[in-house]
Amino acid sequence: MLTKTMKFSLLVTTLFILSCAFHNSAYAERKKLILAGDYWCPYNCLESADNQGFLVELTRRALYIYGIDIEYKLMPWHKILTEIKKGKIDGIIGISKIRGLNLVTTKLPLEYSATSAFIRSDTDWLYDGLASLKGKKVGIIMDYSLDEDISNFVGINFTTNPGIFAVEDGKNAAVDSITNLIDGTIDVYIEDQRVVDFYIKQHDLSHHIKNAGQISKEKLPLYVAFNEQIPNIREYIKFLEEGIASLKATGEYADLRAKYKMDNDMDNDKNG
Repeated sequence: MLTKTMKFSLLVTTLFILSCAFHNSAYAERKKLILAGDYWCPYNCLESADNQGFLVELTRRALYIYGIDIEYKLMPWHKILTEIKKGKIDGIIGISKIRGLNLVTTKLPLEYSATSAFIRSDTDWLYDGLASLKGKKVGIIMDYSLDEDISNFVGINFTTNPGIFAVEDGKNAAVDSITNLIDGTIDVYIEDQRVVDFYIKQHDLSHHIKNAGQISKEKLPLYVAFNEQIPNIREYIKFLEEGIASLKATGEYADLRAKYKMDNDMDNDKNG
């Protein structure tokens, strides 16, 4: 177990070595990357918050020592997918699937997401496969990547019976969907477990909302992905990977996970 003094000494040594390498490189002038996400706390939170989210802080800290600053913006998910194609933003926070989007990212995910079905606390229903959703109005967010079976369910049924879904697409779509659940606009909200749990605890809503079952045992990988047209972007991704490794070595990564309670009630064995 590293003491605080040992952690600090290791961090200073690591930063000194990295800073020397940095100043001797072609990246001596600080760069800025604009990353965007919709509200999905604790992964990425409000722009104005002191604590902007685990993935935002992790990326910012990892890249800072390489002379790269992060500007974080909150916007609707479907707009993010459009803006990155236009080159108006540089990266997307919390994306699971990048195939066909002309994006590049790290070799390994930065985190994993477990998807659950949430209902009002006065309801006895439990999720028991896709068939159990029959007769339920389901809340979803536009263009989100979901569990494969759920994605197929939405794709097949949305065209023939769109009325069984309530689709949100604003920058606070998750919050709007939770509100829809509480006020009875929808019966079931399918969402990342941490996101809803975080909001429930933050706003004392445990008497209003409960988890009705995990959708899939397989967790979705979460990445911070970048427009592949950005000059030197593959070098920046290497910096991100090396920066995260440094944060793990000093214990700062573990501190960051604890700060956002990333390991509460979650099986994160895949994260090492």
